[in-house]
Amino acid sequence: MLRRVNIYIDESGSFVSAPRASWNVVVGVAASESSRRAIERSLQTVRSAAGTHGTNEIKLNEMSETQYFAFLNRIAKAGAVLFATATDASLNIPEVVLEHQRIQVAKVRANIPRMKYEGGRRGIAMLADQLEALSPQLYVQLICQVNLLHDIIARGITYFVQRVPSTLREFRWRIDQKNASKTKYEEAFEKIAPPLLQSRSFREPLVRVRGFDYSYFSAYEFADGKLPDYLATEYGMQIEDGINVQALFRGNLKFQDSRSSVGIQVADLLASGLRRCLRDQFQDNESMAAALGQLMVQNAHNKPPIDLISLSQPALASGKVARLVRIMARSSRAMLTRKRVANGDT
Repeated sequence: MLRRVNIYIDESGSFVSAPRASWNVVVGVAASESSRRAIERSLQTVRSAAGTHGTNEIKLNEMSETQYFAFLNRIAKAGAVLFATATDASLNIPEVVLEHQRIQVAKVRANIPRMKYEGGRRGIAMLADQLEALSPQLYVQLICQVNLLHDIIARGITYFVQRVPSTLREFRWRIDQKNASKTKYEEAFEKIAPPLLQSRSFREPLVRVRGFDYSYFSAYEFADGKLPDYLATEYGMQIEDGINVQALFRGNLKFQDSRSSVGIQVADLLASGLRRCLRDQFQDNESMAAALGQLMVQNAHNKPPIDLISLSQPALASGKVARLVRIMARSSRAMLTRKRVANGDT
C-alpha cells in the first residue's frame, strides 16, 4: 500500500539521572511507503561497506565515520524524515522527576469520578496505577516518547500533506521491542500515550496550510457533532475540531523486534548517531550535525528541530551542544514547500 506513512521509533541512552551532562534521545523516522525500498537499499549498502552482510543488524560502532556520513546522505535522498526528542539526564533531578510524576498521576486520578460508567472508572484507575509504578528513568523516557509522538503528528502531517498527501491515509507505527514479550513499560506506554496525546491535541490543535489536500486525513478527524461532550460538560472547554488520536493509533501501533524491521534498524542508527553527536563523540561533530540536520524538518518560531526536554529546568542547550543544534537547524528541510513560501499562503 503506497498510501501510507511508516514511522519507526527507537531510543538511545538509559534516561537515568546523571551527575554531569549525559544526553539521551528518542527518535522517530517517518517515510512514505514509496520510499521504503530506497531506505532498505541504503541500509544494505552500508552493511556491505562495513562487511556486515545478509540480514544481520549493523550497529553504529561497526561502521566508520565516513560510512555513517554516507548512510545519512543516502537515506536523506531516499526520503526519510527524522524527528527527535532529547534530554540531558543531569537536568532531571530525581526528586523533581518524582514530583512531576506524582502530579501527573494525581491529574489522571482526578478524572475517575468524571467517568459515567464503572468500566471507565476502573480503566482510569488502572492507568494511574501503571503511571505511578514506572521507575523515574522510565517515566522520563515516557515523557520523551509522548512528546516525540506529538511532534511527529503535528509537524509530520504538515510536512507530508504538502509533498505526498496520499500517505496520510494510514499511519503505521513500529516501536523497537526490547524483549521477546512486552515489558511492563511497553504495556503501560500503549495505554498511557494515546489519552495523553488526545488531551494535548485539543489544547494544541493541528496547524493547517491552506491550499493543500487534507482529504486523505479525514478518517482521523472528528465528524461534526462527534467531539467528546465531556470536554464541555466537565472541563468547560469549547472545542470545535480535533484529531481522533485513538483512531490514529488503533491497530497500527506495534512493538516489533528490530531484527525483523529494517525501519527500526535505521531508527536505531539515527538514535545512536544523534546521541553520539550531542555528546561530542564524533571526530568531526559539526559535519555530522549537518548530516543529521538534513534529515530533520524546520520548526516553527525558530525553535530547534529537536525537542529538548528537562523536567527540572528549561532544557536550553549551551556551549558545544547549542552550536550543534544551530547547525542542525540551519541544515534542516524547510517546512513549507517553495511554492507556498513564494505565494506567502500559509
